[in-house]
Amino acid sequence: MKDKIKAVYGYILKHCKIAFPVVLIVVVAVTVAVALGIRNGEDPKEPSGAILSGTEVSSEEPVQPSEAVNEEVPLVANEDGELYTLVATYCNAMAMGDTETLMGLFDVLPENNIYKIEEMSKYIDYYPALEVYTKAGLDQNATVVYVFYRIKFVNHEDEVPGYETLYVCRNEQGELYIKNEENFTEEEREYIKTVTTQDDVVEFNNRVTKEYNDLITENQDILKYLQELDNQVNIAVGVRVAQSEAENTQAPEDDGQSQEQDTQASEPSQETTPQETGPQYATATTTVNVRSSDSEQADKLGKVAGGETVEVQEVRVNGWTKVVYDGQDGYIKSEYLQLQESAAGAQVIGTVTATTNINVRAAASETADRLGVLAGGETADLLENADGWCKIKYDGGIAYVKADYVQVN
Repeated sequence: MKDKIKAVYGYILKHCKIAFPVVLIVVVAVTVAVALGIRNGEDPKEPSGAILSGTEVSSEEPVQPSEAVNEEVPLVANEDGELYTLVATYCNAMAMGDTETLMGLFDVLPENNIYKIEEMSKYIDYYPALEVYTKAGLDQNATVVYVFYRIKFVNHEDEVPGYETLYVCRNEQGELYIKNEENFTEEEREYIKTVTTQDDVVEFNNRVTKEYNDLITENQDILKYLQELDNQVNIAVGVRVAQSEAENTQAPEDDGQSQEQDTQASEPSQETTPQETGPQYATATTTVNVRSSDSEQADKLGKVAGGETVEVQEVRVNGWTKVVYDGQDGYIKSEYLQLQESAAGAQVIGTVTATTNINVRAAASETADRLGVLAGGETADLLENADGWCKIKYDGGIAYVKADYVQVN
């Protein structure tokens, strides 16, 4: 493990896109030895955790917060050199688009995440600032990590602040890794949500939010740039996903259409404008407030219930999503929305006709969120038919219906 830490730290110094304060370099050098000593016989330190979507914390959202942790643990500046090295390696790899290194840091890194990281890194110059804060995790082998950073984008002078929540764990071999949110247990998910609403984390969030809001108030151009950047990255990711799916789809044999399908699959990059992708939708993961602007102090327009679908206009880097609400613009905290899979570039293999009124689900499961109803006789484009479920285009996104209740055409 000691050699591994040295190798990782050497990697950061050699391929650095992070401006390290000298004092933090010293802290790393001193505390790595302390961390190693603990694992060799002393009581283990309280650990670390996984990656969460969204960059802000709310003292109010969602409307019905989870119960408080029995014993509130304080948010503290990290003094663990091994943990800091992990976080610094993570941030540096994100800036460089080094997905190979990132796959070694996570328990799992989905393909779509890999695409987004690689596309986003094209716009990142470096991280001029990096601070790490922690709260004890659900057990002694996990730590909730709050990473504050400033990003400098290529050809822009402004340093854009933000932060990310990670859940860092220690495996059976004693090595730290970042746990992907997809693999959270329900207890871990609730625990992280709860500690994130505690006063000291909310204060931390408010500090970052104020710095961000001050920046975009002084310079509206950076806000426009970030919005366009996010849009371009999403388009590029959509194109790559479509290309990947086309490459992995085996054309039917002897149907006289193979050449046409191959031609269509090789041209997804032509659809590169937002107008061609259609609307995007998201499902609320819990009951959450809708605001008139991207601020917790903004007027409340109403609420969206858990499982309800909203049309997404824009996903902002400050942790808010702009949606259509009652015919007007509304804003919801991004961490309480689950974006639906995009249908942009998806290959249509036929159609389905509902033989009766059937539920349309967000995933191929009867317990998945219900997006709506496909009425008897109504048709939809078919993307895939497997394992008793039909994957279809629905309201500009991707959804699922039970194959037993449709006729495949």
